Amino acid sequence: MGKGRTACSACHWNGIHMDSRVREAVLIDEASAAVKAAMQSFDGTFGNVPFCNSTDFGMLSAEDQLDVQKTEMAHYRDRPDVSAVHFCLTSAHALLEISQTLLRQSTQLSPQEQERTWKRLAEDAKVAGRAAYRAVLILSDPSVARLAANDRARAATA
Repeated sequence: MGKGRTACSACHWNGIHMDSRVREAVLIDEASAAVKAAMQSFDGTFGNVPFCNSTDFGMLSAEDQLDVQKTEMAHYRDRPDVSAVHFCLTSAHALLEISQTLLRQSTQLSPQEQERTWKRLAEDAKVAGRAAYRAVLILSDPSVARLAANDRARAATA
């Protein structure tokens, strides 16, 4: 064996023992499945939260864009807690999916495949960031916070 090589060098990836990568991938798989189940249960309980992604939104007419914005904002103001949870779960799931891909990606990808994979991961990260940002906007709106507090107070006295 050459200098610095160990008997199990074949089971290493970028200097990390492969069992560690597999163990972490399994944990991320479990977390992703749990978040996905939470998303499905949450949507089943509270209904879908309206959201038009930027690509689709950009293809709409000005009038349709205004309608979409009104629908989204009305929902976010009426149900800020539900909306914020939805976007937090969406972001978490997207980030876990990115992590899975990174842990499982082959070291044998061609440069073109590697570039495509990284571009797709960058797009997925944008989705995660936009969902998290949408949650921040909902949570940062003081009028939404007051509405949510009033709704909780009314529910507690009902």
